[in-house]
Amino acid sequence: MPEPRILLLSNRDPEEAVDEPPLAQRVGSGRLRLGRADGSAAVAESVLATLAAAPGARVAHRPVLRPSEVLAAIGDHRPDVIFNLCEALDGDSRHEVMCAWLLAGLDLPFTGSDHVALRSCLHKGEANRILARAGVRVPETVRVDGPDRIPDVAFPAIVKPEREDGSTGIDRGSVVRDRAALRDQVAAVVAQCRQPVVVQRYVHGRELSVSLLGWPTPRVLPPGEITFQGLPEGHPHVVTYESKWRPETAASIGTPSTAAVLRPLELRRVVAVGRRAFEVLGLRDYGRVDVRLDERGTPYVIDVNPNCDLSPDAGFARAAARAGLSYADVIGEILRAALARGPRHGDLLRARGRAPARGRARVGARSAARGPLAAAPEAP
Repeated sequence: MPEPRILLLSNRDPEEAVDEPPLAQRVGSGRLRLGRADGSAAVAESVLATLAAAPGARVAHRPVLRPSEVLAAIGDHRPDVIFNLCEALDGDSRHEVMCAWLLAGLDLPFTGSDHVALRSCLHKGEANRILARAGVRVPETVRVDGPDRIPDVAFPAIVKPEREDGSTGIDRGSVVRDRAALRDQVAAVVAQCRQPVVVQRYVHGRELSVSLLGWPTPRVLPPGEITFQGLPEGHPHVVTYESKWRPETAASIGTPSTAAVLRPLELRRVVAVGRRAFEVLGLRDYGRVDVRLDERGTPYVIDVNPNCDLSPDAGFARAAARAGLSYADVIGEILRAALARGPRHGDLLRARGRAPARGRARVGARSAARGPLAAAPEAP
């Protein structure tokens, strides 16, 4: 059997769409990804080069902007598997869910989490409810529609947009210590992001990242840690938008990432809660779970990131390197996981000893059992 035909899907720059108004003119619609410039082109180049370097590789790359372009790309290339780096549709990152839903409906294997997991993780309040019901420790969380209805919460608390990722909407004012500050921050985030917020109990302590790789049984990579000692005085110990996406700022310079040094009991607890969150929310192939370890050594899940950044210098690749895996190893493992879910090449991989037996394919099969189009993603 020849090597599979691989289609790499990534995001096309909305500014290139001649029949669309410039993004700056669409801010009022609430459709924009508020925040960072889209770095998916650079990630796609790295992944494409890695895939193409494999012997006998048959790889095509198509940047897409709209759902129709996703379907056209698949019709043109007729792939056996899709490496999905599509983080947005129509310039809106909240429509990442739609792309995965389209792919599931075509019954083609694709990398990363399905639309059910993506939607649950996008909605922070929903993700926390699912985790809490499963016994995963999360900070107390309430959803707030606006500043006129502020519930009673414990302080300090942190205010986050309900449906954003990448630290969008997180700044120096996000950690609040009284009702007046809470009301002001809720008003600011609702105005900026045009959506409700979640208010969580702020967990003071160490911020750790637990990366997982593989399917159906993911391996936990050595945890990383964000350190806050270099932040300016008075800056809350949180990863803000500036610290994540503006490397020239004091917030970024003061929050370096490093390998986490944990006592054996702490490591077991952190790994266990990361793995459990990954599985409960139905993530596949790769993802990152952000954990706060409080002063008593108790871990709390504060965010779950399916289809996390696959840049060669991102935290996920660094975690893999700590486990002795090269970037090519990571990309190959993700691709093999998707192929193992396909009817033809899954058999080939199993014959080569590179994929698990069908009977072990339990984790991540939750939505597949419902049928690929069981539930369309709701509008954000």
